[in-house]
Amino acid sequence: MKPCNIVVGLWLFTVACICSAPPAPRLNNPFFVFDDGLGGGTPVQETELAGEGGFDGISFDGAKLVTERLKALDERGLQFFFLYVGANVSDGHIVYEPGIEDSIRALKGRSTIVWLTIRGGGSGAELRAVEAARKICDLAAQENLRVALYPHYGMYVARLSDALRIADEAKRSNLGVTFNLCHELRSGFDPDVRTLLERALPRLYAVSINGADQQGDWDQLIQPLDRGAFDVAGFVRTLIQVGYDGPIGLQCYAIKGDPRTNLEHSMQAWRKMSTQFAESLQKN
Repeated sequence: MKPCNIVVGLWLFTVACICSAPPAPRLNNPFFVFDDGLGGGTPVQETELAGEGGFDGISFDGAKLVTERLKALDERGLQFFFLYVGANVSDGHIVYEPGIEDSIRALKGRSTIVWLTIRGGGSGAELRAVEAARKICDLAAQENLRVALYPHYGMYVARLSDALRIADEAKRSNLGVTFNLCHELRSGFDPDVRTLLERALPRLYAVSINGADQQGDWDQLIQPLDRGAFDVAGFVRTLIQVGYDGPIGLQCYAIKGDPRTNLEHSMQAWRKMSTQFAESLQKN
């Protein structure tokens, strides 16, 4: 055989081995991105960026442009994971974000979950918070949708333990909760997070992560996933060990720099830990 033929044959054999190699295992948890990390463009532009970045879908902030967002996602084959809306229980009243009812109706038949944040306070705020959760759950139930309380630092429902308390009191079968890493860190991270996650698991509908330091302001607590001193991989490992198999979102609020570059770095970090944990699960 001529030398050139040998070289070509070896090259073809190498290519065949690479092409036939099984893909790296990954966790089954869907990985989505918050729309605040997509540059603030049109729904089409945001969806294209999320799709090019390898995300399974997007969570959107605000009861607006729902029809346009759904159209853009459907055309790209991505999922509308969560719709973030709010209620304010201050001053003895409950004020809902305008457009909530129309947005919920537009999501009928979808797997989208309504993310409800509750702000405010004052006398009787607990009862109003429960009432607000019940109303949104009842509206969502008419369209066969679920609701998840979204803890946010500085609001009435500020951390997962608050969300669990309100969910217990509201007694709605379609009401769940969310664990938001950055807001838990800002509120004071529970050292026994495993026990907290185990308690929340039956109704834990979502988890959000991001690169972070252990403490600080938002620019320290929300970073691309490949940055920060906090052991995010260790947290995800705990999350998987307790049995969570739901969606995991990338929080991107106010991260500086080019959105595309930030998303690329975060996706690389996610794929690395996802493969690592999936391989570990296979061995066990």
